[in-house]
Amino acid sequence: MSTTVADFVLQRLREWDVDHVFGYAGDGINGLLSAWQKAANEPRFVQARHEEMAAFEAVGYAKFTGRVGVCTATSGPGAIHLLNGLYDAKLDHVPMVAIVGQTARSAMGGSYQQEVDLQSLYKTSRPTTARP
Repeated sequence: MSTTVADFVLQRLREWDVDHVFGYAGDGINGLLSAWQKAANEPRFVQARHEEMAAFEAVGYAKFTGRVGVCTATSGPGAIHLLNGLYDAKLDHVPMVAIVGQTARSAMGGSYQQEVDLQSLYKTSRPTTARP
């Protein structure tokens, strides 16, 4: 069986000493879930009840351990549900990584079911400074 991009993603997480990834399964990350199976669940995939909870679990893990929090969810609305946890991490200056699925490139821009422009969604604006 050949090595996939998802195999490399998990390898990189292991190189970064990531030992837990909190997530909610969905077809947009099936390749990643398959890679976890090949990698004997290393780093450990912790199944959440909802995408939003996956992000908050990762934030809590990062806050209490001092390590990077990692969460994952499928594309579209699943990826959107990670935002509350990611903003919680941003406001508390907690390191987080979100791994999300994406609509197939050939279907982008074609009003594909549950398509979301995730690059625009996850962009962070520069903080503004209050002027007297």
